[in-house]
Amino acid sequence: RRPPRCQGAPWPLPRSVRVRIHIRAVPLMTKNFLEATLGIRFTSSHHWDSHPLVGLSAFCFGVPACAFLAVVLCAFKVDDKPLSMWRVFMLAYYAFLAIAYFGAVLTCGLADYVYIRRSHRSFFGKIDIIWAAVVFFASNVNFALRNSLLETAALSGAAMCFFMYSGSSGSFSTWVLRHSLWHLAAGGIATYGALRTPPEGGKIAPHLPEVFGAMLATYVLAV
Repeated sequence: RRPPRCQGAPWPLPRSVRVRIHIRAVPLMTKNFLEATLGIRFTSSHHWDSHPLVGLSAFCFGVPACAFLAVVLCAFKVDDKPLSMWRVFMLAYYAFLAIAYFGAVLTCGLADYVYIRRSHRSFFGKIDIIWAAVVFFASNVNFALRNSLLETAALSGAAMCFFMYSGSSGSFSTWVLRHSLWHLAAGGIATYGALRTPPEGGKIAPHLPEVFGAMLATYVLAV
């Protein structure tokens, strides 16, 4: 049997070319990290839609951003001697995570409130999938560098459970409550991760609550 001709082309396309065209035609990043790795399919996409509560809950990701940044500011405030390379690396890592979580506020708000549409994943939804996966992975690695693998697995598992709980929503009202809860839980877990055995922990402990509180108050007033 002769291979099909491409419309407008005077000769049949080679099989390898047809395969590449087919692959490129498949929509990319339509599944989140858990769906892609575990082979499951969440039902929440059939019910999600824009809701103010979900949009407001996206600001929960700003809380761990403030925590990561507060640690960085406190560390540079109390240290009057050159930091070791490891401390510099960890503080730079903390600064990266602060920026990443502030970015998650934006990507999450756009994906889950502004551009969301039932049974459809928008361009910003696909961006949010990638951003969330990077932030999740980077947060786990950072926490594991400072704490036990068992505690890291526990926090990671708790976050995934909340996310799967949201993904299994069977109605719009259920999704609104569960996805808002997911944002709240993820922000809380990440904040705990930032404040648990931070770099220069013993030195910054007296100053951290005050700096974190000031940053959190500034963030709340700003938004």
